Amino acid sequence: MTKQFYDDFSKLPIAKMAQSIADMTYLFNETKVPTSHYKAQLSKGFEEMVEASFSVSLVNTIFNTLQALQKESPKLFYQAMLCLDTKVKPSSITPSQYQAMEFTWSQFELNKKKNILDKDFIQMFNQVEENGLTYYTQNQQEINDNE
Repeated sequence: MTKQFYDDFSKLPIAKMAQSIADMTYLFNETKVPTSHYKAQLSKGFEEMVEASFSVSLVNTIFNTLQALQKESPKLFYQAMLCLDTKVKPSSITPSQYQAMEFTWSQFELNKKKNILDKDFIQMFNQVEENGLTYYTQNQQEINDNE
């Protein structure tokens, strides 16, 4: 069996690992990332790394539950989300709130909206995902400066 780069890499101290990763990154379209960035990432505690993974697992569980509820009854799901946003407790809903909730659902259904969340937040998500948070915040600052 031939020896792989990883075999030696895994035995390097953090500073040399960081430099090796920076060197490998440069080989991809001459992309420069400071060694200090990789050193900071490699120095993170195990708890920090697990926290993000745990958070994603919880989001996945909630997502699967919400998705199942939405498939079971889109109307009731939408109305529950509306109650959350408007801070109306279904256990103490008034007739006028119920009427507003029913009408809002009928208008949502009539217009065949594909997103439950505000379109500005969907657009924000898409822009950050596509361009990164740094670009998005700089772009927003420029927009605010021009207003």
